[in-house]
Amino acid sequence: MREIETIVSESSNGFSIKGTIIALDNNDLIVVVTGGRDHIGAVGLAVPRPSLLDPNVLSATSSILTIPGHKEDILVKDVSERLAAATRHNIIVVAGVHYDNLAKADLKILQELWIELTNKITTFINQEH
Repeated sequence: MREIETIVSESSNGFSIKGTIIALDNNDLIVVVTGGRDHIGAVGLAVPRPSLLDPNVLSATSSILTIPGHKEDILVKDVSERLAAATRHNIIVVAGVHYDNLAKADLKILQELWIELTNKITTFINQEH
Protein backbone atom coordinates (compact mmCIF):
# COMPACT_ATOMS: atom_id res chain seq x y z
CA MET A 1 0.00 0.00 0.00
CA ARG A 2 1.26 3.47 -0.79
CA GLU A 3 -0.07 7.00 -0.65
CA ILE A 4 0.34 8.33 -4.14
CA GLU A 5 -1.05 11.86 -4.03
CA THR A 6 -3.10 14.44 -2.16
CA ILE A 7 -5.12 16.69 -4.44
CA VAL A 8 -6.79 19.88 -3.19
CA SER A 9 -9.79 21.60 -4.76
CA GLU A 10 -9.78 25.27 -5.55
CA SER A 11 -10.90 27.49 -2.66
CA SER A 12 -14.34 29.04 -2.88
CA ASN A 13 -16.03 31.24 -0.28
CA GLY A 14 -13.56 30.02 2.35
CA PHE A 15 -14.20 26.32 1.59
CA SER A 16 -11.94 23.69 0.09
CA ILE A 17 -11.79 19.92 0.12
CA LYS A 18 -8.96 17.51 -0.51
CA GLY A 19 -8.63 13.92 -1.61
CA THR A 20 -5.77 11.69 -0.58
CA ILE A 21 -5.29 8.73 -2.91
CA ILE A 22 -3.92 5.45 -1.58
CA ALA A 23 -3.03 2.66 -4.02
CA LEU A 24 -3.16 -0.96 -2.93
CA ASP A 25 -0.84 -3.61 -4.37
CA ASN A 26 -3.54 -4.91 -6.75
CA ASN A 27 -4.30 -1.37 -8.05
CA ASP A 28 -7.52 -0.98 -6.06
CA LEU A 29 -7.69 2.60 -4.78
CA ILE A 30 -8.80 4.28 -1.57
CA VAL A 31 -9.61 8.00 -1.65
CA VAL A 32 -10.02 9.90 1.61
CA VAL A 33 -12.01 13.13 1.07
CA THR A 34 -11.92 15.74 3.82
CA GLY A 35 -12.69 19.39 4.32
CA GLY A 36 -13.10 21.57 7.36
CA ARG A 37 -13.01 19.28 10.40
CA ASP A 38 -11.79 15.78 9.40
CA HIS A 39 -13.95 12.81 10.36
CA ILE A 40 -15.61 9.73 8.86
CA GLY A 41 -19.17 10.46 7.75
CA ALA A 42 -19.64 7.80 5.07
CA VAL A 43 -17.81 5.12 3.13
CA GLY A 44 -18.55 4.06 -0.44
CA LEU A 45 -17.28 1.11 -2.45
CA ALA A 46 -17.71 1.24 -6.22
CA VAL A 47 -16.87 -1.41 -8.79
CA PRO A 48 -16.69 -0.66 -12.53
CA ARG A 49 -19.08 -2.57 -14.81
CA PRO A 50 -20.73 -2.23 -18.23
CA SER A 51 -23.66 0.20 -18.24
CA LEU A 52 -27.09 -1.39 -18.04
CA LEU A 53 -28.29 0.96 -20.79
CA ASP A 54 -25.33 0.55 -23.14
CA PRO A 55 -22.83 -2.28 -22.53
CA ASN A 56 -20.23 -0.34 -24.55
CA VAL A 57 -20.16 2.35 -21.84
CA LEU A 58 -18.46 1.79 -18.49
CA SER A 59 -20.51 2.54 -15.37
CA ALA A 60 -20.20 1.47 -11.72
CA THR A 61 -22.16 -0.16 -8.92
CA SER A 62 -21.71 1.09 -5.37
CA SER A 63 -22.48 0.18 -1.79
CA ILE A 64 -22.61 2.96 0.79
CA LEU A 65 -22.35 3.01 4.59
CA THR A 66 -23.28 6.20 6.44
CA ILE A 67 -22.82 7.13 10.07
CA PRO A 68 -26.24 8.21 11.41
CA GLY A 69 -26.73 11.96 11.22
CA HIS A 70 -24.15 12.48 8.48
CA LYS A 71 -24.79 13.53 4.89
CA GLU A 72 -21.60 12.39 3.16
CA ASP A 73 -23.44 9.41 1.60
CA ILE A 74 -24.35 11.58 -1.38
CA LEU A 75 -20.71 12.60 -1.82
CA VAL A 76 -19.24 9.08 -1.54
CA LYS A 77 -21.80 7.56 -3.94
CA ASP A 78 -21.15 10.20 -6.57
CA VAL A 79 -17.35 10.30 -6.19
CA SER A 80 -16.83 6.52 -5.93
CA GLU A 81 -19.04 5.73 -8.95
CA ARG A 82 -17.51 8.47 -11.10
CA LEU A 83 -13.98 7.37 -10.22
CA ALA A 84 -14.64 3.65 -10.73
CA ALA A 85 -16.25 4.19 -14.13
CA ALA A 86 -13.63 6.70 -15.30
CA THR A 87 -10.55 4.79 -14.09
CA ARG A 88 -11.65 1.13 -14.34
CA HIS A 89 -10.49 0.54 -10.75
CA ASN A 90 -12.31 -0.68 -7.68
CA ILE A 91 -12.62 2.43 -5.53
CA ILE A 92 -13.32 3.04 -1.85
CA VAL A 93 -14.11 6.62 -0.85
CA VAL A 94 -14.05 7.60 2.81
CA ALA A 95 -15.48 11.08 3.34
CA GLY A 96 -15.85 13.52 6.17
CA VAL A 97 -16.47 17.15 5.29
CA HIS A 98 -17.64 19.43 8.09
CA TYR A 99 -18.05 23.17 8.16
CA ASP A 100 -20.24 24.84 10.81
CA ASN A 101 -23.46 26.75 10.03
CA LEU A 102 -23.72 25.99 6.31
CA ALA A 103 -26.39 27.73 4.26
CA LYS A 104 -27.93 26.14 1.14
CA ALA A 105 -25.66 28.28 -1.04
CA ASP A 106 -22.65 26.89 0.85
CA LEU A 107 -23.77 23.32 0.13
CA LYS A 108 -23.94 24.17 -3.56
CA ILE A 109 -20.36 25.49 -3.42
CA LEU A 110 -19.17 22.31 -1.69
CA GLN A 111 -20.93 20.19 -4.31
CA GLU A 112 -19.15 22.10 -7.07
CA LEU A 113 -15.83 21.64 -5.24
CA TRP A 114 -16.26 17.87 -4.92
CA ILE A 115 -17.11 17.56 -8.62
CA GLU A 116 -14.00 19.58 -9.46
CA LEU A 117 -11.92 17.45 -7.07
CA THR A 118 -13.30 14.24 -8.57
CA ASN A 119 -12.31 15.43 -12.05
CA LYS A 120 -8.79 16.25 -10.84
CA ILE A 121 -8.44 12.86 -9.12
CA THR A 122 -9.72 11.05 -12.23
CA THR A 123 -7.19 12.84 -14.43
CA PHE A 124 -4.37 12.05 -11.99
CA ILE A 125 -5.28 8.35 -11.68
CA ASN A 126 -5.60 7.92 -15.44
CA GLN A 127 -2.17 9.48 -15.96
CA GLU A 128 -0.56 7.32 -13.25
CA HIS A 129 -2.16 3.98 -14.10
